[in-house]
Amino acid sequence: MRLIAWASTDVGRVRMANEDSFLVDSSLGLYLVADGMGGHAGGAHASAMCADVVNKVVRRGMARLHGMPQQAWSEAIAEILQASASEASARIYDQAQQDRSLHGMGTTLTGILFHGDRGYVVHVGDSRAYLLRSAMACQLTTDHSWLNEQVLAGLITEEEAQESDLKHIITRSVGFERLVEADIVPVNVNLGDVYLLCSDGFANYVSLDELAALARDHLYSDLPQVCTELALERGGDDNITVVVVLACNDHDERHAVRQLSKTATDTLPSLP
Repeated sequence: MRLIAWASTDVGRVRMANEDSFLVDSSLGLYLVADGMGGHAGGAHASAMCADVVNKVVRRGMARLHGMPQQAWSEAIAEILQASASEASARIYDQAQQDRSLHGMGTTLTGILFHGDRGYVVHVGDSRAYLLRSAMACQLTTDHSWLNEQVLAGLITEEEAQESDLKHIITRSVGFERLVEADIVPVNVNLGDVYLLCSDGFANYVSLDELAALARDHLYSDLPQVCTELALERGGDDNITVVVVLACNDHDERHAVRQLSKTATDTLPSLP
């Protein structure tokens, strides 16, 4: 199976700085989006640190996987991803305690690791992972947000949640507390599948039907930018990050992104 990835990130029309980060590491089969919070410097630092720590922990863990029996791989990968989220949360939290200017920082984390014919989604917060298959779109992740909890409890409708001004309130994040539990979602990967990861700066503006139509009507290589432009047209009140991954086995002359990350470390205050 060959993985081809494309990505786009934009500050949006309202925010002064981009606190999102993303990672595309096709050599490892790891892709993620992190949406930072806690002020310009803190949010940017938290999301960048999360992407870096998760990448390193997963790479280290996967290097040990080959000595295990194949039937133990799925459980081991889930443990590796859980450990990567926990390690990132602990490091972000500890640094925030040491530097008052970074106090309260945290980040969402939504990523997918491919191994063989399986994908493993790791998720904390309200960024999202979608599967685009057979002209349909489905959401693979469950938002860790106050609004979604109200919907699941039957206290408000999805339509009321969509119109609410409280979309920004999340109930779980990486780094706001030292310990965090990530959702791990395994998925069978079919050739031709497209996986889309995004921050809520895009997810808040699109329905599943609209997303499926976007994927049908555009080249996958153009999809991140198309999604970004749609979010900008509909308000762009938050940072927008979209990563698209195609699973295929055909020959393709388009350039595949091998390893790429966006950070904002130049915005950080000097540390003593």
